[in-house]
Amino acid sequence: MELWFIIAICGAIAAGVSNFFFKVAAARNYNAELFIFYGAIASLLIAVTLLLAWQEPLLGFGATAAILLGAGFISAASGSMKVYVLRYIDSTIYFPLFKLLTPAFAIIVGVTWFSESFSFIEWVGLIVGLLVPLILITPAENSRQQNLKMGLVFVLVTSILSALTAVAGKYAIDAAVPVFTTLLLTVFGLTAGSVGLMIHKRGVSGLWSLIQTESALSLIQIAVTRAVLISFAVWAMLFAFSQGGTLSVVQTIHSMYILIPIVLAIIFYNEHWNWQKATAIALSVVSLGFLG
Repeated sequence: MELWFIIAICGAIAAGVSNFFFKVAAARNYNAELFIFYGAIASLLIAVTLLLAWQEPLLGFGATAAILLGAGFISAASGSMKVYVLRYIDSTIYFPLFKLLTPAFAIIVGVTWFSESFSFIEWVGLIVGLLVPLILITPAENSRQQNLKMGLVFVLVTSILSALTAVAGKYAIDAAVPVFTTLLLTVFGLTAGSVGLMIHKRGVSGLWSLIQTESALSLIQIAVTRAVLISFAVWAMLFAFSQGGTLSVVQTIHSMYILIPIVLAIIFYNEHWNWQKATAIALSVVSLGFLG
């Protein structure tokens, strides 16, 4: 088993725990933009420290740097949406669908843009994964969820945005941008995006008022903890790319994290659980086995 594969799995575990904190933020009704803002600031400090420690260059990457900044901005929007979507639908609905769609989009881009190829078994895995929505989305879920239709819209949007962020990272690594430089540029875009979203929504005065009135210590602690975990997860993905991992395979490994927030949400928030959702999660794992 290659080192990049092991690192990618460790990154997926970190991503799983970090994504559970979206559920915590939603359940405690934290302000979504503020939650992302504090996480972005913490991630920026981590990325700057790593860049200085490894003495990697920051300037001279032109359009690729702009793409990474844009990817970070997209991540801010996607992160805020995850807090909202988990107010509309359960983790056991959101994460399996998110896991299915994000790698699917990544596979499409990998084939068309990065000229990646797949075996018959890997294509079977993708088809198996497509059965997940058919099992999860039933008429009964309309009454059980807060707003199933709105939740499904957010699933689609966040899946596309997450796939685009992974594509940008793969593109940057292939363009010989150092790993920590890629991480810092992405996080800088994330920070700018989180501030921009709050200013757009509330204005500068409203932003300052929000920071003063809703910056609970528990919100900051959770946001910072999530920042540490997600920074490692993103680094793990970029490291895997730098060591020869393909966009499709690395993104598929990364998507395995869905099992962690689902189980934690069931344990700590008593989310609804039945054989259909258990089967959907099992199919997700089976599809990953074929695709990986």
